[in-house]
Parts: sequence; C-alpha cells; structure tokens
Amino acid sequence: MKYTTTFADSPPPDTFGSDGAFLNPFGQWGLEPSTAPQCPTGSSECHAPRDQGTGSKAAVCPHRQDCYQALSDWYVRRGQYQRPDVTLYDRLDIARRFLEPERAWGEVTSLEREYGLSRRAIRDIADRTAALFEPRLPGPVPCLKQVLPCGMTLSPPVVEDKTHSREEEARIRNRLILTSVFPGGATMRPLEEILAEAPVVGRSAPTIWRFVNEAGAQARQILEQVDYAKVSLPLILVDIDETYFDGRPILFVVEPISLALCGFHVPADNDRSSETWGPFLLVLQEDQHLDIFGGVGDAAKPYPGTFQTLLEQDGRFQEDTFHQLRDLQTLRRKLENSAYRAFGAEYKAASQWQKEETAEAQEKLHQAQAESLRQAEVHDAFAEYCTWVADAFEIVDLRSGEIRDREINEWLLDRAIAALSRLDHPDVVKMSERLDNHKERLLLYLDWLEMQLSPLQAELHTYLDDPELEQVVLRTGARRWRLQHEVESMQRRAFRPALQRAEQELALWIEGDSFLEPWSEQVHTLLEWVQRASSAVENVNSIFKPLVNRKKHFDNADTNLNFVALFALWHNTRTFKEGKRAGSSPFEILGIDLGEKDWRTLLGYPPVQ
Repeated sequence: MKYTTTFADSPPPDTFGSDGAFLNPFGQWGLEPSTAPQCPTGSSECHAPRDQGTGSKAAVCPHRQDCYQALSDWYVRRGQYQRPDVTLYDRLDIARRFLEPERAWGEVTSLEREYGLSRRAIRDIADRTAALFEPRLPGPVPCLKQVLPCGMTLSPPVVEDKTHSREEEARIRNRLILTSVFPGGATMRPLEEILAEAPVVGRSAPTIWRFVNEAGAQARQILEQVDYAKVSLPLILVDIDETYFDGRPILFVVEPISLALCGFHVPADNDRSSETWGPFLLVLQEDQHLDIFGGVGDAAKPYPGTFQTLLEQDGRFQEDTFHQLRDLQTLRRKLENSAYRAFGAEYKAASQWQKEETAEAQEKLHQAQAESLRQAEVHDAFAEYCTWVADAFEIVDLRSGEIRDREINEWLLDRAIAALSRLDHPDVVKMSERLDNHKERLLLYLDWLEMQLSPLQAELHTYLDDPELEQVVLRTGARRWRLQHEVESMQRRAFRPALQRAEQELALWIEGDSFLEPWSEQVHTLLEWVQRASSAVENVNSIFKPLVNRKKHFDNADTNLNFVALFALWHNTRTFKEGKRAGSSPFEILGIDLGEKDWRTLLGYPPVQ
C-alpha cells in the first residue's frame, strides 16, 4: 500500500521563514536543530529524548497527527518559494552580496529596494543559500520518520472503512452508469472498465446496456406524463427537425425559449411524412396540453401541411431563414472560386499569346478576358444582392431601431429576387426561383410580430398620447434589443460600445417610470419570442449527435426511442452553466416541476451520502 499525504500549499511564515521553506531541512546534516519545525501544539512531550525506545510512552507524541501535518508541510515546501519572481540567480546574487566579508555600508538597503524584499527575507535567503554549501553525509534523502522532531515511528495512512449495503452499492453503480452515458457519452465496453475502478461490484457490457434500456423506458414514462398546460409562456412556438442514426429518422420538437426537448419520436416504419408528424404533434397537443401556436423548421415538404392540419388554419409554419442565408453564402463562395479560375485561365492565355503572338492565341486571350470579366461581375453583383436578402429577413433596423413590417421586407426581397434572376448564371437563377417559391413562408414571422405588437403599441399610445414620442421610445427599446442580439447571439464584440450607449439612451426615457419600464421589458420579451430560424432544434441536435454516434446501432426502434428518452430527460433537467439561461434547466425556464431536479433521482437512484 502506498503512503499518501495531502500537503498544504503554503506553510505558516512564523515556522518556515518569510520567503518559503528551507532548501536543506535536515538539521543533523548542516542545519541548526532550532530551525526544524516544532510541534504546533507546543507540547513538551513531543520532543522526547532520542535515546528512549520506541516502546516508551514518552516517545509517542500525543499530538502526532498535528505534528506530522506540520512536518509534511515543511517537507513539501523544500525548494519552493513564496516569491517565485525572485529567481535562483537573484537569490545567489543576494547571498553573495550579503555574505561579502567587506560588505559596503547600506548594501542591505540597496538589496531591499532592488528586489522588493524585507530585511528579514534577505537574511533568510542568505542563510539558506549558505546552508547549501555546508557538508552533509552522502546517500539518499532520509524519510519523514527520521526527521520528525519527536522521533516517532510513522504508520501507514489509516483508510476509513466505509462499507455500503448492497442497495447503496447498486445506487452508486447505477448513478455512475447513467452519468457516464449522459453527459459522458461512454459506450458499454469502456463502462466495464470504469466500473472495475469503482468501489462497487461491476457489470458486464450486455447487463449495462440492458439497464440503460430499462432506464430509458422509465424516462419515457416520466416525460409522457409531463403536463405543459401551466407553461409560463404567453405563446408557444416549436422548432421541429429530424435527424438520422442507423438508417432511422429521429423526430425532435424543441421549445426555443427554454431549449426544452418537448417531444421526440422514432417511427418504426421510418416514415417521416405528415402522416407521422401529424399524429405525433397531436398527441403533444391533446394529451400533454402543449398549446402550439406555430412552428419553425426547414423547407421539408411535410411541415406546412402538418401544421395546417394540426391547427386547422394556414399561416402557422415559418420556414427557416438560416438555411436560405447559408445556401446563399455557399453559392457566393462557389462563384468566387469560379472567378478565380477564370482569372487563372486569362493569365495562362496571356502568357501563351506573349510566346506565340498568333491570331489564334490572341482570340483565346480575348475570350478568357471576357469570361473572367463576366464571372467577376456575376460574383460582385450576387454578393451585393445577398446583403439585400439578409436585410429583408431582419426584424429591427440596426441604425434607426425601426421594427420592420411585412410590406417593407417583402418589397426588398422581391427586388433581390428580380435582380438575381437577371444574372447570367444558372445556379443564381435557380436560387432566385427557390426564394420566390418560398417567400410567403419565409416572412411569416413578421405577421406574428405585428399581431403581438399592436396591443403594446395601443397601450403606449394611451399612456403617452404623442405619436412622435411613442415612436422614439419604441425604436430606442427595439434598437437596444438588436444590438444585444448582435453582441450575445452573433458574438460581435465591436457592437459593445453601441450597445452600452443604447442602454443609456433607453434608461433616460424609461428609468423610474412605473409604466414604461415593464412595458419596455414586454417589448424586449416579444422580440426574443419571434423566431425566424430553427436554431434551437439544431442546437439540441448538435448535443445529441456526438452522444449517439458513439454507438454502433440499435436493435429496433424501441431501444432507439428509449435511448432518446433518456437523453431528453437528462437534457431537460440539466442546469445550463453559461449563457443567458445560466443557472436554470429547460424545465425550470418553462415552469415545469417534476418534484426533483436530479434526473437520476427521478429514475430511482438518489445519491448515497
């Protein structure tokens, strides 16, 4: 058994000097015995005569644990300093100048000023350096028991005997398994080795997987009983998406404000059409009382029809704008690379013409120049029109703080689509047709925003009764939200000074006003609520994918579903460590109380004290 001791970082200065531990702590080989650490209790029995036997009562320190800890601190500090900025070379220089037989008057004062040390520290450094050059016996460094002031014999560290019952060991083992799976992402074989190191009886890989599958089935039952009727949100928008593993689609429904995974499904027949999405969402709405106002997702064909059937009205599905902007940037890079290749062909034709100076080489040069010019003009124009499309998807104008409406943004998007269709490139024309086909559902969030903003504007008009002042207050609050979005969500630090000025300007209008302060918070919450992209479900998918990709496969759809349920229970009850949701779990943000915050305790495995 190994001897292990935990040492303190810094010993008390009254025992070890003002600048760290002694470099040569063994008094019998060159250091005065008075410099060795004394028993911190001050007991005279600690320092018994060394000629007494180990069996003598006087040789046993009554405070041996405190004495041993003090010596351990002193021993581990050997060669370490409280002032690491004073290097070894500096210490040798201090010792040389201090120990100089013909030391000049005022030399110690000069050392104090030069190195920023006290007179006591300089003297200690000089004494310890001098001790290095004193003779000592050869051989290994003595062990602790040979330098104890009391001369006692050390015993191996006492290990506390903490025995657990079988039930407690099972709880420890099962909690370790669940934690290793989420968020650890460990698979079954590595879990065998983890359990082998734990102070509990382990399990084999098949038994571990059987337990994980059973815990997943239990997690499904817990989540299926969650009632969303008392969710603390005025309106519920859901982000929907599907991911794939082992050839099976996995359907996700995420509430974006809390990032809660409200629904999940693994179709046994691998069908992901509206015939699967519709009943799945209907169960969430009817059985678990998730009052869905609308949905956001990518351009998959089943989504619009599913929400139209579910909510019995059109205009409740917003197509994701992120994928459109991402594809525009992908096409822009493709056009840029094409332009660079055209420039390379032009340089090659020019070099060929300089060598040959024939009519054929000149004709190739003219063609290459015309093509490179065309490619460059297409790229530059397309890059400009991409900014028009991005601006058409904005909610608040960055400069003025004006909240956009459907009419303005649709007009700008139409202009961008028309300009793209006139460019001489087939991919650009195809992109313009795609935007034109989807534009009705790309700007649906502006209709939702206007519907929710109108009552707030009416309240502000009743309170102020000044249209110009109302516009200033509304735009100031909206601009503050837009700048905060740029700084926090888009991670653009250059907008921090502008955000600080916008917050100060808003405070001038609303600070101390019992109506405007809560009204401004309502506007801020409303702008946060508006969803243009399904980023929340993509976020959850990015967390889930690395955890599931470590597995090879699932036997069937039920085992796949149980694994997803276990992930959903962990995710919905885990506490965010950073960001605007820090300190709360997704279910806590929604106002859902399961009676216990620890997901492993919910499964019946509370921690062992």
